[in-house]
Amino acid sequence: MRSQGYWLQKCGNTPDEYEDAFAADPAARRFAVADGATESGFAARWAQLLVQQFVETPACHPDHWAEGLPAIQQRWSHDVRGHPLPWYAETQFEQGAFATFLGLGFQRSAAQGLRWSAVAVGDACLFQTRAGELLRAFPVVRSEDFGTSPSLVGSRSPVETVQSQRAVRASGTARASDRFWLMTDALAAWFLTEHEAGRKPGDQLAFLVAETANNEAFAASIDALRDAQRLRNDDVTLLAVQVEGGD
Repeated sequence: MRSQGYWLQKCGNTPDEYEDAFAADPAARRFAVADGATESGFAARWAQLLVQQFVETPACHPDHWAEGLPAIQQRWSHDVRGHPLPWYAETQFEQGAFATFLGLGFQRSAAQGLRWSAVAVGDACLFQTRAGELLRAFPVVRSEDFGTSPSLVGSRSPVETVQSQRAVRASGTARASDRFWLMTDALAAWFLTEHEAGRKPGDQLAFLVAETANNEAFAASIDALRDAQRLRNDDVTLLAVQVEGGD
């Protein structure tokens, strides 16, 4: 498998204010994106821990992903407490950090070939395309379904609550040359809007990642979409995954 990751902070923010995160391990066939909730404190670190934990535990099936939350919740608390906090940050620390999350894993079997499984909390999205055609959208399937209050996983959320009430799951099969696009909500809303308009956003992204060898060119494309008011101003993350021939 092959993957490429791209990102850009909100227009008007500096790169160190970027609060999304992504991680990939093509050898282990694990990929993840997360979107830290700006209104919560220390959300960028929480998003980083979420994606790292997912890709670094390939033995854990995505269905059981939430079982690993207590360990990274403790890590988040330790990391935040490792630095002196101003008085106003104490309340943020007590309330915890929040993020949306999407994790994708692949498994191969002699009977079923290559299968994928995904878990999501909130509106970070996965799109599977084949020859430019959209095969699957998860967990959001219509652009109008994006709202202002997505489900979130928190640094203090009980595992049982996340597992039974917030996490949703999907699975399917994959073929050589299939593409999987993992992205946070602003770009996902653009993707679905383009699809609903009869265009092929998968082809647009495939051209973009094929033509760009660096994040700066991706950022320029995102800025152009923002200037044209086709993309909401928010942190943007794209993790492009391709199933290569012979895998």
